[in-house]
Amino acid sequence: MVKVRIQLPLNISRGIEEILRDHIETGREEYQREIDIVNSQMCGAEGETGPQADIMIGFTPDLAQQTDEYILGHMLSAPGRFPIRKELRDSGFVDPRGCFHTFGIVPFVMFYNPDYTVAAEIPRSWNELLEPQWKGRVIMPGKEHMAPRVIRAVLKQQNPEQARAVDENITCSGMPPNVIEAVKSGKFALGIANITFGRISESQKIKMFWPEDGLLCMPQVIAWSKDLDESMLKLGDFMLSPKVQNFLIQQAFYPAAPAAEPPEILRNNHAVLKWTGWDNFRAAMKSSRS
Repeated sequence: MVKVRIQLPLNISRGIEEILRDHIETGREEYQREIDIVNSQMCGAEGETGPQADIMIGFTPDLAQQTDEYILGHMLSAPGRFPIRKELRDSGFVDPRGCFHTFGIVPFVMFYNPDYTVAAEIPRSWNELLEPQWKGRVIMPGKEHMAPRVIRAVLKQQNPEQARAVDENITCSGMPPNVIEAVKSGKFALGIANITFGRISESQKIKMFWPEDGLLCMPQVIAWSKDLDESMLKLGDFMLSPKVQNFLIQQAFYPAAPAAEPPEILRNNHAVLKWTGWDNFRAAMKSSRS
């Protein structure tokens, strides 16, 4: 029995699970192994250490927090096995150790209600969120969700002298729809969520804006235990297939497959991704655990 754990944003979690189950059912003879899918439906329990499955798909903070020695000792390394878009390679989305394989990227966006916050006031960069005028005026979903886990960790790692401002300026509470409602009502000046919910917010006269330093983001990856037969790598090919990539694009996520075009909303706004590489990302995730 091969255990697959998926840990994905709420808006794609169920859909990807169904797509995977259909694929595995259809390809039973090809895989020749019984495969069990476990849907975490959250970012991982506190205190998890190391991989909790043979194959992990999505957001893997418990694995990213491990040492190089642990990862190389327990995870299958297959550098170059899964090519991704050139601009993503150039931006450092390829794990140099060949263990984390990116199949898509979740961008995070900020949005505001023009009835309560004027356009001239909105921050031009993520770092500006940490300035005193934003104290208590920004909201994200609860800390158990993916967006706040990544954003808070990255902002603190990149701005250690302003780590306290991350906690003071940004309130983490509720689900993404609650964040939208809090900005719509004027209770908070700014909201932060993954781009799918940002796009939904625009139907309620809330506007997204595009920081000059790019969109903080979170790679969605697939990683295999070292004990698995390399035949199971075919699952990675499927994650880069048009069926999965098009599903990600429909949610306004950034596809990784070379032939897949980024969603229209990102192209029209000339959006770029704010990413400083795997080493910095892993350092941020490790710091967030301490």
